[in-house]
Amino acid sequence: MKNYLLILVVILFSIFSFALNINILSPQENAQNVDIRTSFRWQTIDAEEKELRYRIYISEDANIDEKDLKLENIFSNFYTGDVLKPETTYYWKVEGVDQDGNVYSSKTAKFTTRSLRAGDAYIIIFEEFDKILPLDDNFLGISKNKVVLMNANKVVIKTVDFGQNIENGFLTSKAVFLVTQSGTYVFDYSLEKKAQLNVKIKGLAGENIFYSEDEIFSISGVFQIQKQIDFNNIQKALVKEGYIYLLTKDKFIKMNSNFETIESFDFNDKTFDFDYLEIQNITLFPILTNNNITVLDTNLQKISQLDFQIETERYQRKIYTYYDKIVLLSGSKNLNFYDSELNLIRTFTYEVNFNYFVPVNKDRFILVGESIKSLDLEGNLVWNYSTINKFQIIGKPLVHDKGLLVGVKDFLTRFLIFYDNFDSQYYFTRSIKEKMPLTQTMEEIVTPPSTVTIQATPITPQATEITPEPTQITMPEPAEEAITVPSTPVTITVEPTPSTPQATEITLEPTQITIPEPTEEPFTVPSTPVTITVEPTPSTPQATETTPEPTQITIPEATEEAITAPSTPVTITVEPTPSTAEATELTKIFSKGFDEYIYGSLYDGKNFYLYGYEGKNDNWDAKTWKIDPYGNILNEKSLYAKNTDFFRDSIITKDSTDNSKNIIYIGDTLSYGLNGNAYIVSISEDGSVNYQIDYGDIGRDSGISITNIDENSYAVTGNLFINKKLSDIFVSKYLNDGTRIWSNNFGGNDVEIALDIKNSQDQGFMVFGATRSFGAGGFDIYVLKIDYYGNRKWSNVYGDSNDNIPIGVIKDGKKYYVLFETTSTPMSYEILEVDELNGFGDSFEFSLEGSNKFLGFTTIDEKYIAYGYSVENGKKVGIIYEVNLEEEKIEKLNTYTLDSDFEIISISKPENQNSVYIFGNTTINGVNNIVLITDIL
Repeated sequence: MKNYLLILVVILFSIFSFALNINILSPQENAQNVDIRTSFRWQTIDAEEKELRYRIYISEDANIDEKDLKLENIFSNFYTGDVLKPETTYYWKVEGVDQDGNVYSSKTAKFTTRSLRAGDAYIIIFEEFDKILPLDDNFLGISKNKVVLMNANKVVIKTVDFGQNIENGFLTSKAVFLVTQSGTYVFDYSLEKKAQLNVKIKGLAGENIFYSEDEIFSISGVFQIQKQIDFNNIQKALVKEGYIYLLTKDKFIKMNSNFETIESFDFNDKTFDFDYLEIQNITLFPILTNNNITVLDTNLQKISQLDFQIETERYQRKIYTYYDKIVLLSGSKNLNFYDSELNLIRTFTYEVNFNYFVPVNKDRFILVGESIKSLDLEGNLVWNYSTINKFQIIGKPLVHDKGLLVGVKDFLTRFLIFYDNFDSQYYFTRSIKEKMPLTQTMEEIVTPPSTVTIQATPITPQATEITPEPTQITMPEPAEEAITVPSTPVTITVEPTPSTPQATEITLEPTQITIPEPTEEPFTVPSTPVTITVEPTPSTPQATETTPEPTQITIPEATEEAITAPSTPVTITVEPTPSTAEATELTKIFSKGFDEYIYGSLYDGKNFYLYGYEGKNDNWDAKTWKIDPYGNILNEKSLYAKNTDFFRDSIITKDSTDNSKNIIYIGDTLSYGLNGNAYIVSISEDGSVNYQIDYGDIGRDSGISITNIDENSYAVTGNLFINKKLSDIFVSKYLNDGTRIWSNNFGGNDVEIALDIKNSQDQGFMVFGATRSFGAGGFDIYVLKIDYYGNRKWSNVYGDSNDNIPIGVIKDGKKYYVLFETTSTPMSYEILEVDELNGFGDSFEFSLEGSNKFLGFTTIDEKYIAYGYSVENGKKVGIIYEVNLEEEKIEKLNTYTLDSDFEIISISKPENQNSVYIFGNTTINGVNNIVLITDIL
């Protein structure tokens, strides 16, 4: 009997012991050459299907403890954390915690990361800084009114709060100079205050020579101004071989160590910048002016000159030197290389905008702008760093001993350090370290006693007034700043929880001078994932610049513009192309004094429902409009919240009990969730809200598309930005009352983006999007077949080495037709056939004359219709094309021209009507307005 009881106990113990297991999937035990941006994935085997929240631990020590906790309270079974160190052995494990507090742990897995490769962004600092400066092995982050000192692991060491805006920051080999509204503050590398200067530094000419807008001066070793000379409108200064070279708005001046002018060169022109290059121990200075480049020698004798056809003020230019070459970046897209005599060597024209040119070595260079590209001297791409969204560059890129430091912002702000084979000797000789020997003493200008000081911010209201030295120190826990940047991001990182050392916050002495609170400038947030600009390459390179007409092409979604009121009434003219189309019946602009933008429309057999956003006070509020067929607004509903929200798709549902009609919208919200979630809202016909749902992980998540399943349920798809970094496609099923039935994620180790979801004929789903994890390179078309329960049946990828971006999908029985664009030169389009059972079928490619951009794909009277806009004479005009699949050709049906830019967003044709309803957006004096046009195609 005892034996039987023992066996029973063992069986019961086994059942309870193995009812829940957490298994490591990747990186696996003893994995080698693991990518430094790997995704951590695990699998939970749970007989009781407990709801778990996970903790993930990652350590360089085999003995994992609480300090190695990277993240907790996550529901997903994956984690894409911070960039890992190269050639480093790590240990990791996962713990699951159920609702009763029981903890289940995986085994600990060991893996080793690979070595660095050119183009690796191997350090990412995910913070809202305006500038970051490298201080030996530390980093100094500068924001509006504070500076933060971080160690190599990005743990905050010290924070100094200012009561006024920090406008700029500079480094010498010994000190940090922070420029504010009232002057310049000097700190050592540990952020101990050393001095305060009553001048606003504009730049560094050398280790001890500085300049402001109208003064150049030297600073002693105890940080006092020694010599100070006045000039008007200083553009730039540089110490070179014992002399000071100074550029003002119309002069180039050479001075000795006593600040006496030796030579001067006058320009009958406005100047912008200068640089220097060295050829066989000869130094030359190329100087950029409004009308030319002028090259001077060290005696300020003219060597050569290149005249421009277009003034620099009208055509953005930046000048650089590259070993023995002069480089001119013009109009953000044209890159010209010249020799020292300004003979043109080669020229390149790019499709996207670039702001900066950065040499890597004699064989390669980097362009930094809407994307970051490394290219060789033949124009071939070496590596590329980009997201689906255009970058905004934060400040000038900086090359230092760890790599290229670049601050980028798309919908999130981050600073990245890229590894490449930089010519360290080249940068060492060009760094501003040359110290100017001062031969005579002038009357010393000593900084007056400090009367302008720094005021504590509200986070330290208990700070008491103290003298400048020593400094009062308080020690709060470092706080993670909230992320308030709207729209869809792609590349995101998670900062590790600060452990040691603790942050030290310094509150500097209060000022006796009242300084007004800084006004926060409105932050314009683009909603467009990608903007691509194509220009024709000059056919015959000449020594003078070519200025091709820019053609801007934008992937569909909105750009939020600054809010300004329209000035005068707008008249509309519609110019149909030669065809059999009849005259336009109705045109209407819904003009407001603030932004209104739509992403689409929905027809219920009687009225139209538009969806998008309303823009006021720097935020977007999700909004819907109900409009009758005559263009009258029946009601409009704005969901006002604290941050940015908007709708991108919608469906209509009916309640079988009372036959009431509800519209369910999907989009994005930054008002709810951690860092932005997918946003689902049910609104009745009269505009009352039934429910609202936000769904996502800790990263920036997005709702993209929604479809009815049956009379009781619907499915949605979107992007799940995993732990603030990479994105997967998610698909979720909901009941009409908002109850979620299931959710699943799909993707690889890089970026996936969703476009559309359709019901398949076997009660499953077809999901369409793009992937950068799989395929031929760049983004490729990504198609998923999912069953009724959300399980993947198959997936496939289609594309070439260019970016292949889907625009729209049309369903025809078991077949689907995907319209996508290929970012080749010139831009091309393709229609891809997809079958539910057999996958990819036939396709045909086509291109269009001029600058066209499709924003959607639909059927009207069994015709396949593509629509969007083209750029004609510098203005966007609406376009509609018919696509003939059988004959593999396209035909333009109509062009719609307004007095301002116009994009067609949606087209529908109600049954039993001859007219089509064309909805779109126009921008008048910087304000977005909705447009309705009815026409007969």
